[in-house]
Amino acid sequence: MTECSSAYIHIPFCLRKCPYCDFVSFDDSSALRPSYLIALRKEIERTAITHPVGEMKTIYFGGGTPTLFSPEELKSILTAILFSFDVHSGAEITVEANPGTIDFNSLTGYKTAGFNRISIGVQSFSEADLRVLGRIHSADQAKESLLIAREAGFSNISCDLMIGLPGQTIDTVRGNAGQLISMGIPHISCYSLSLETGTLFHRRYSTHSDQLPTDEEEREMYHAIRRMLLSEGYIHYEISNFALPGYQSRHNTTYWDAKGYYGFGCGAHSYVERTRYANTTDLKEYIHIMLSDDSNPDRIRKDKESIGPKEEASEFMLLGFRKTEGISRGDFESRLGVYPEEIFSKELSELIKKGLIERDEDRYRLTEKALDFANVVFRSFV
Repeated sequence: MTECSSAYIHIPFCLRKCPYCDFVSFDDSSALRPSYLIALRKEIERTAITHPVGEMKTIYFGGGTPTLFSPEELKSILTAILFSFDVHSGAEITVEANPGTIDFNSLTGYKTAGFNRISIGVQSFSEADLRVLGRIHSADQAKESLLIAREAGFSNISCDLMIGLPGQTIDTVRGNAGQLISMGIPHISCYSLSLETGTLFHRRYSTHSDQLPTDEEEREMYHAIRRMLLSEGYIHYEISNFALPGYQSRHNTTYWDAKGYYGFGCGAHSYVERTRYANTTDLKEYIHIMLSDDSNPDRIRKDKESIGPKEEASEFMLLGFRKTEGISRGDFESRLGVYPEEIFSKELSELIKKGLIERDEDRYRLTEKALDFANVVFRSFV
């Protein structure tokens, strides 16, 4: 029995590719959507037969834009999971949504279909920011999407914000956070713009960084949001994530705890039985293989990598330090049979001396200073 308690389902379709996005997504493949649904269900059903798992506790539909599919279409995928796997009665089941693709009726449909958490990609309430990002929604649509999500029955609502955008000001950032606080949104993710290779933003700004906020300005934006959220009772539980008590993302915590998970769909990643692999990013290849007579999911899985004890220990540290609660020495010992300092004595000592991590009886965690130098900590374990 494979030790996996989470599943990620990738819906790789968008109305329009955002200029900063390097995720596997396609904006001109609507004709392939019906075939993709069938292929995705087959991958789920076949995997459950060949690699049965324990109880599934979180399910996450991401993209792309999952809400380009109707509630009935997404329910058909969710039903395949519910019939194929043992899903916990209290499982967290999330769907990502973009404000320009949802209304009250569709949100009511997603809630009825079985989704109990929604993550809405607002990014900003500034029209200027949204134009820069190439988003298809307006600031008013962003606000409306949050209101109607609650009216449709969603209480567990997450919202994404972006900082460090071209032309963005700290007043805009404070306004974005204040809007979400005033609406009582219980989970907020705050991500800094990253210029990913191959994206339009990378081509546009990698040699014109003067059009972006400075590193100091970007850090000021981050800490401004952090201070506002902490003062309103939000828990800063991961470097980029804040939640009111009880609303932490259980699915994402699976990743940060370095636990196993399945990824279904074109381009999805999995970590199963100390093996990491990624599904093909070729949409037509994915559909062709899964709809063929020999629809063995192993045929779509690429770049398989076995994770040895040293790599597992490094990942446990690197991912664990993303959580503000840090790394439990006891959890590390239960997983790897030794305590962190038995493998990483030098690295831990140096980071403590630099004031980037601290240790109490059972835990190592980032200091507040390290929030601005987290990559220095992460690189110590690569």
